[in-house]
Amino acid sequence: MPKRLLTALLFILLQGCTAQRVYDTAQGARVNQCTKIADNSERARCYDTATQSYDRYEQSQQPKP
Repeated sequence: MPKRLLTALLFILLQGCTAQRVYDTAQGARVNQCTKIADNSERARCYDTATQSYDRYEQSQQPKP
């Protein structure tokens, strides 16, 4: 396969991978990490953070005025 065609296909595939999709995919790994925390209150905070929606996450990343 010519290198240009392969590069073009890779570019097209990467365009379909939005930030939200990456966030949603990684959410399972974050929740899994929470299960390893022994302290109940820390584990609950971890779950709250790990399961927050992408919109809420995005808002928390915005700089505060």
